[in-house]
Amino acid sequence: MSSVTVLPKFVHVRSLKREDADSIVDLYKTVGWKLSKEHVAKWIKYSGKYGRILVAELNGKIVGKVTLDTAFPPYAEIVNIIVHPGYQKMGVGSKLIKECIKIATDSGHNIIYLMCDPANREIHRFYAQLGFIPGILGNPKKDRGNMWLYYFSKNSFVNNFLEDHPFSELHVSKGKVNFHGSTFYSMKWCDPLTEDVLEIFIKGQPGQPESGGTMPRISGLKCKLGEVEFDCWIQEENNIISPDTPGKFRLKIVNKGGKETSICIKPLPLRGVKLTTEMPTHLKIDVNECIESRFKLELLKNFNIPLKYLTFPTITVTLTLKINGNVKAIVSAGFEHTEP
Repeated sequence: MSSVTVLPKFVHVRSLKREDADSIVDLYKTVGWKLSKEHVAKWIKYSGKYGRILVAELNGKIVGKVTLDTAFPPYAEIVNIIVHPGYQKMGVGSKLIKECIKIATDSGHNIIYLMCDPANREIHRFYAQLGFIPGILGNPKKDRGNMWLYYFSKNSFVNNFLEDHPFSELHVSKGKVNFHGSTFYSMKWCDPLTEDVLEIFIKGQPGQPESGGTMPRISGLKCKLGEVEFDCWIQEENNIISPDTPGKFRLKIVNKGGKETSICIKPLPLRGVKLTTEMPTHLKIDVNECIESRFKLELLKNFNIPLKYLTFPTITVTLTLKINGNVKAIVSAGFEHTEP
C-alpha cells in the first residue's frame, strides 16, 4: 500500500479515451478482474449517448474507473467502480461517485442506484456519506444477493418530499410486501409531525441473478400530503418485449383523500419507442374512485440502446404524475427484451 496521501482536488476525473485501453486493462488486473482491450474499445463506442465511462487520473496515471448508465430516464445506474489498491481511502472513489451524481442529475436522471455487498459495513459507511440509502436490503447468505442503494437527487419527487418534511423517518422492508395484489420492496418515509407519508414500491430483486432478473424500478407509490392521499401502481400484462411483441401495462390510481383529485399523466421521452394509450392524460378522480389506464409500448426501427452492456436488458418507460397541479411523482413499467 502506498504511503502517499492524495487529496481529492489533485485527482482529475474525465471520460475514458481510446488511448487509455492499456491502463484500464492494467487497473483491472490489480483487483483480479480480466479485461481485454477489445472490450474497452466497445465501451468507448457505447459511451456517450446512453452513459459515460469515467476514469480518475493522478499525475498521468489512471487510478480509478466507474461506469454510469443513463439509458432509461429518470434512472441512472453506477456500475463497477474500481480504485487501484495503492490509492484507496484517499478520496478517489468519492470523487468518481460525486462526478457520476453530477452528470446524472444535470441530464435529468435524478434517481441513481447501485449494487453493494450487504455484509460490508465499511462500504455502507462510504456510500452513506455520499447520500445513498438502502432500497432492497439483499441477502448476505446467498450468492449474488447484493443490496441496492438509492440516491434521490434534487428535482426528484422523493427529494422534494424530504425537503418539505425534514424530520421524516425512513423504514425499509426486509423483504417483499403486498401492495394491491402484487409484491414489492418498500421504502417508506413518515413525518411524525404532520403524519404525511411517502412510500415507494420497488419491483426487482437482490443483486443481479444469473438469469431472470429485472431492473429495480419504482412500480408503485402511496402518498399522503394533508388532504391529498392516493395510491398508484403499475401492472405489466406481459413480461417481454421485442420488435414484434409490444409491452402492455396498466396504470391504476385510487383517490383515498377527502376530495376530488386532478391528475396529469405524461411519459418521459425515450428514444426509439412509441407509447400509446386510449385514455385521456388529464383526469379527475372522485373520492374512493379507482381509475385505470392501459398503455402499449412498441419498439421502433431506430431503437438502438445497447442493452447487452447494461446490468439488465429491461426496457423501462416512466410516467410522470402531477397531482392537483403541484404534487409530482413517477411510476415505471419494465419489459425484458428478447429477439424476435
